[in-house]
Amino acid sequence: MKLNLFPNKTLERIHWISLYLGLPPDGIDAAFPSEDACEARLYQVRWPDGPVCPSCFQMSVHFLELRKIQTCRKCKKQFSLTSGTDLHGIHRGLRSYFGLAEEIIQDRQRGAMPTLRELQDNHGMAYATAIRLRKKLTEDLAKFHGGLLGRCICVDFPSMSPDMVFGSENHLLHLEGEMQRRRWQKLGIE
Repeated sequence: MKLNLFPNKTLERIHWISLYLGLPPDGIDAAFPSEDACEARLYQVRWPDGPVCPSCFQMSVHFLELRKIQTCRKCKKQFSLTSGTDLHGIHRGLRSYFGLAEEIIQDRQRGAMPTLRELQDNHGMAYATAIRLRKKLTEDLAKFHGGLLGRCICVDFPSMSPDMVFGSENHLLHLEGEMQRRRWQKLGIE
C-alpha cells in the first residue's frame, strides 16, 4: 500500500521521524497503562480548556458519568469524547488505537508499513478490519502533528533551532542525528 500524502520525500521523512521522536520513551503501554489514562489524554488534547459543544460551541456542559456523555446545557445536544473526530464510533478501546498508531509510526519512520498480517496477529482483528484501520489511522497520522491521535500519543515533539528552515535537508539531518543520539543513549554510549 502506497499513500502519497506528502509533496516530497524529505517532508514525509521529517513528519514520520518527528512523530517517532515524540513517542513516549518507555512506549505507549507505560505512558498510558489503562483505558482511563487514554481517555484522560484524549480529553486533555481535544479540550485543553474544557469540553466544547460541537453543535453550538458553548462550554457550558454537564457530564453524565454512567454513559460517559457530555450534555450541552444550552442546546441540550449530547456528545462523547470522540464525537466529530476520526475516532468516532470506534469499537475497540482507545488503548488499542494508541497501540496501533504507535506501531504505524514506528514502521513509517523506517519507510515501511505494518503488514496486514502483523496487524491481525498483534491486535487480534479481522483482515478487513486491519485494511480499514491501517488506511484510516495512517491518513490521520499524516495530518499536521499527527492529527488528533498523533497529538495524543506523541508527548514530546523534538525542537529545532530558530535558524533552521522547516522541511529542509538540514532539518532532516538534525532529526536523524537526534534519532542516532537516542539510540546511543539506550546503549549507554553517550
